[in-house]
Amino acid sequence: MPAHRGFPSFYFLLVVWAASLATAKTDIWAALSKPPLRPNFDDFQPILASVLPETHYNIAQWASGWIPSDCKGYAKDHNVKAEDFITYQVQYADCSDPWIMCYHKNSEISMDNIAIQFGRLPVQMREWVKHVVTIPDSTGWAYMDGANTVYMKPSDKMQTTMVHETAHAVDLNGGYNGTVLSGSAIWTGNYSLDSHVPDPYSRTDTVEDIAQNTVIAVLNENAPGPNGGFATIEPNWTKVFNQYDTIITQARHAGRGNSMIVPGQNVACVHRMPNSEPVVLNTLARVLNWRKPDVSLSSHVTAIRVPPKRRGPTNCSIHW
Repeated sequence: MPAHRGFPSFYFLLVVWAASLATAKTDIWAALSKPPLRPNFDDFQPILASVLPETHYNIAQWASGWIPSDCKGYAKDHNVKAEDFITYQVQYADCSDPWIMCYHKNSEISMDNIAIQFGRLPVQMREWVKHVVTIPDSTGWAYMDGANTVYMKPSDKMQTTMVHETAHAVDLNGGYNGTVLSGSAIWTGNYSLDSHVPDPYSRTDTVEDIAQNTVIAVLNENAPGPNGGFATIEPNWTKVFNQYDTIITQARHAGRGNSMIVPGQNVACVHRMPNSEPVVLNTLARVLNWRKPDVSLSSHVTAIRVPPKRRGPTNCSIHW
């Protein structure tokens, strides 16, 4: 297994991203025409929740009157009050730096439930997510925007969706050794070898197909079975094998001592997405500026650098 070479420089990322798109000569946002193998992923939820171990965590609440600037933007986008968000720092045992999560007070599930589900994700996937945001809504859906994962009407059974949205953050921000996998010739070539895509939602475009295949790859590599966990529940697994095997192979190459889609006992985060800056919500917070939360990354992690072009929001319309 190749050694971790460190995160590529800013300019290297730009070159790799542009080169991969040019080589692939494909529109990653164009609809796909291959037939779906399965009607949905409904039966994946209990499997993922059982095979992905929980990560120990502690939660601390921010001082009143402050919110990450990205979260304030989502409040405006979704016509909710920024003042109704509670900002938490969730410190996991496998990372020196906490994740800052924006939890709307009327969210349909508890902050603990969000922390548990997010903590089940392997840390080498988690570190590509900046903020986790929850917002109440009339229906459940989610999307990834600029490395933030946003969950509308969050559910206590959205482990599959969390893998999917985090997969977008990994793919579109260069998590596979600096490349955007959905724009690579490697993906295009292996995709062409399969007769099907995993499900109807995978047909949306290449970006969504990769996210859905990441869900399969995570299940396959963590659930037992002679050919992997997916093959034990899907008799026609070979019809999409080259797609999810590409995720498995690239995740192994990008991992640090183990695959990035498999939780590792001795693996800790080494780089993180920089947090968005705190902004004030009221006069008191502005006066008491000394209570401004410190969101800088520690010396134990390296800030992930990505091309300046805003990645997302994805065209996700997954509902529950």
